[in-house]
Amino acid sequence: MNIKYRIPNHEEIKKISEQIMVSYISAYKGLMDHEYLSSLKADHWVPILQESAENGDICLIAEHDGRIIGSTVFGVVNQVENTYAEWHAFYLLPQYTGLGIGHSFFQNIEEEMVARGCHYCTLEVLSSNERAVQFYISHGFHRMETFEIEENGMTLVCDKMKKIL
Repeated sequence: MNIKYRIPNHEEIKKISEQIMVSYISAYKGLMDHEYLSSLKADHWVPILQESAENGDICLIAEHDGRIIGSTVFGVVNQVENTYAEWHAFYLLPQYTGLGIGHSFFQNIEEEMVARGCHYCTLEVLSSNERAVQFYISHGFHRMETFEIEENGMTLVCDKMKKIL
């Protein structure tokens, strides 16, 4: 399968939002409130992606036959002693999971983080999302802490994870 990884242009933001919505609903089905998930619309992530871009975050997409099948967003934090990546999102359409695309996409993401001077990467993942947790562990991440957040009327347990790049 020929997958192209690239930085999207601004005009693709609605397509990215739709891809995230489909991927998000699939990833969290049974892990988050059904009513919340079914209320999500294709343009839900448009303002979030716009704000992210305004903050200087990096968005990358995975494309197959001209269709956006995956996307990721991370920010680069420059501290006096270190530069690191805060990985905010990583989603593939459900029909593309389990095919090794996530692995090759991750390699591209990690290369982009290193090219931007990042020494390590942090992320937060829903603790009950065993597939995602195992993916990150298999790619060198380790749990730093577990915490609870209140979001959209739900109490969610999350893991903060880190990987040295």
